[in-house]
Amino acid sequence: MEAIPLPPGTELRVEQRLFRFRKPARTSRGALSERPVWFIHADTPWGTATGECSPMPALSPESKLDNLENTLWELCAQVKARGALMPHMATEWPACRLALEGAILQASCPGTPLWDTPFSRGEKGVEIHHLIWMADAATMLHAMQQGVRHGFRCLKMKVGALPFPQEVALLQEAHRRFPGIELRVDANGAFAPEDVLSKLQQLADAGVSCIEQPLPPGSTAAMHLLCRQTPLPIALDEELIPHHSLADKERLLETIAPQAIVLKPTLHGGLQGTQEWARLATEHGIRWWINSALETPIGLSLLAQWCGRYAPDTLHGLSTGKLLEERFSTPIHLEGAQLFMRIPEKQPTKAATPFA
Repeated sequence: MEAIPLPPGTELRVEQRLFRFRKPARTSRGALSERPVWFIHADTPWGTATGECSPMPALSPESKLDNLENTLWELCAQVKARGALMPHMATEWPACRLALEGAILQASCPGTPLWDTPFSRGEKGVEIHHLIWMADAATMLHAMQQGVRHGFRCLKMKVGALPFPQEVALLQEAHRRFPGIELRVDANGAFAPEDVLSKLQQLADAGVSCIEQPLPPGSTAAMHLLCRQTPLPIALDEELIPHHSLADKERLLETIAPQAIVLKPTLHGGLQGTQEWARLATEHGIRWWINSALETPIGLSLLAQWCGRYAPDTLHGLSTGKLLEERFSTPIHLEGAQLFMRIPEKQPTKAATPFA
């Protein structure tokens, strides 16, 4: 990967804010009611560009840091001293890396999208799935109905909130009510090795097309065996987090040989690390797509532009932008089941960018 130059005259600064969810976001790891976020602002002569650092509590590598804000200031000072974000900087801190990439890339493109694509020109949308958060069965079924009514062709349900037979029954009902709609599930590593194969068979029989991270991360041998025996495709997610080097990433994919991987730039190396994962997966015949990690619309805007450049025809998981109480002004908006770029009447000449 190339270094990302810091535009001349640019100053970097860090701001922390606390956002609240409209209602708690529940997963098998617990419920979240608020979201601490650190923004890196790149102040330039033309204005300010912003990147977002939103580590996931107890899951992101940044959880190990004693003082995340100090680390961000130190990284900003390193970028300023070098005049660029170097490929080796912050590779072990993916949320920090993503914030630096977002701020500096956008500071290099005053008033324009990052890449010249049909998406950035407003000619084409990026399709996303509809995320069903953990709740009681009636609430989840209603959320599925709402998603289908708004035009989503893929529903992804978090599992682990209810007794497993009830979740299977709910998925069976959804498969019956919404023919032609793809059903995916996300276990967040909640299944146990001794009965996981039986559970996957029940999910496959219920019409599920794919499951994300059925076993806890680190269960390498068990995950490898499961991927060989599974009745439905398995996508790795949390399993990818500790692997930073190119050699480690390739070794993991070759060892487990999953059917797919879910890439979250906030957790999996920022844009640079995500691009490495995507390239390796493609070389090994493994499907991949991008999911959000509860970023605000500031971060989602960056991810949507990246998807519009590198995977415009893939269905992605960028559907968490309306979870927070606060309103944001971004160039991205949702129409039905697709994200689109808002196009201003006049755009300045586009600057050249890295990652092209």
